Amino acid sequence: MAVNAGNTEEPDQLQRLFEDDLRSLVELTFTNGPVQERHIRQASVIVRRWLCDNELSNLTRRLGVSVTFPVQDDGHLFEKAKNDASIDYYLSVGVKFDGRPMMQLYASRIDTPPTWAAEMATVGVKMVRLGYAMKRPSLFFEGVVFPLDEVVRFACNKHGGAHHDTSRNQREEVLERASRHLTFGPPAETLPAGRKGATHLALERSGTEVLNGTSLVVMVAATMLINIHFDGQPLCEIRPVKQSPLLARAKRRLQSVFTFGRWR
Repeated sequence: MAVNAGNTEEPDQLQRLFEDDLRSLVELTFTNGPVQERHIRQASVIVRRWLCDNELSNLTRRLGVSVTFPVQDDGHLFEKAKNDASIDYYLSVGVKFDGRPMMQLYASRIDTPPTWAAEMATVGVKMVRLGYAMKRPSLFFEGVVFPLDEVVRFACNKHGGAHHDTSRNQREEVLERASRHLTFGPPAETLPAGRKGATHLALERSGTEVLNGTSLVVMVAATMLINIHFDGQPLCEIRPVKQSPLLARAKRRLQSVFTFGRWR
């Protein structure tokens, strides 16, 4: 892999770490089957290192580049959810289940959809800087809006990424309840007792993994990091490549081919 970094002959250690971590994120989150819970825990450590702990700022300052990320432009929907007495949960997603894209999810106390639900279909994507991306809302529960930074740190520090810690402050207790409120995975009847949340969405046809909202936020952050732009240009390219019929047998599957653009 050819990588240029100014006039240096070899990328420095931080650059190599960043490149290796991006490759790991692709392997962990761009899978042919359901993403595993252990993959989420591993991804949370990488995401926290670069997006929360200033390592990305250190790297881009050294390289002399500006950095932006594509994010969903749905901040206004969090305000609507917060001001809607029937809504107790709203999640900005932008991931795939069983090959189907899921952009936003909400839970309501009533069967009638909220008047603003149609707006979810028109949400666009915008490019933002790191600080804005990490402070943008990602999850709403029990009247509290949680930014991306807070949810990633919670998942990494409390749910077994970097640490497994049972202590909780007041906001973390709300996040803990949120993680048990709405879960996603295979049909509920295939799961052992105690695995699914108060509300369970059967979004995968097979498997045994059960994910929650904080897990999905980690996946969103991982996808955002993989799609990083340096000076307005995407650093990485992920190309779907069809396997040969012999290998795919009756069904063709996709695998991700991951290449880096040239470092500036």
